[in-house]
Amino acid sequence: MPLSKSKLIQAARSLFKEEEKITEMIVEILLTKKLRIDFDEIMRIAEKLGESENVEDLAKETMLAMEDWRLMLPVRAKHCSIAWENRLNTPKPGETYEVSTCIVLAFNHLTSKGVWDWRLSIRKYMESIRQPNKDIVLSVIDEILRKLYFKRLTNAMVIHEACKHHDYEENIGVLIVELKGGGIISPCLGYSLISRRLFAKHIEGLYEGGPFYEINRALFILELSKY
Repeated sequence: MPLSKSKLIQAARSLFKEEEKITEMIVEILLTKKLRIDFDEIMRIAEKLGESENVEDLAKETMLAMEDWRLMLPVRAKHCSIAWENRLNTPKPGETYEVSTCIVLAFNHLTSKGVWDWRLSIRKYMESIRQPNKDIVLSVIDEILRKLYFKRLTNAMVIHEACKHHDYEENIGVLIVELKGGGIISPCLGYSLISRRLFAKHIEGLYEGGPFYEINRALFILELSKY
């Protein structure tokens, strides 16, 4: 039986620990089930929920919170890059935001069953793109999550080793593209050389492991709390 709106808001607040009004906004935005939503529609949602004097602030705070969690991201980017870190979040008329397929699927399951389940979400996504090795991919992702740096970063070496460990024999480059396409990981390129050197002192292997990626914090929120 689907959750009532109040219970859905309660479940979302338990997950993301945002203020009540922002959580209500997050729920209403995700209930549209849209992969893309524009600023004007977000403003209309805020007008339904907010006081007249703080509608724009509520909309902007929600967009910033959702970007931080990777629940929703601006389409426009600083450079010709799909990296989440390069997105330009300047809430104003004309701006468009996107919700990844896996977030939509995870929220749909939360709505219908009251459970936020990354495995089910990714399985359904993999079925939609006809990935023949769904179970192996889930095992690969599970291993990647156990070997994260800062509970948010991984690199190509970790991904390749996880694939090898679980006998994933297909093109790993294609799998990485699929993970990016579903909103599961994103290239993470924005650290300066100085920052890399500072991090490298504390995290042996991160920068030696090839290109690195950030994972979707929202999608794996329950899993990350274990580590």
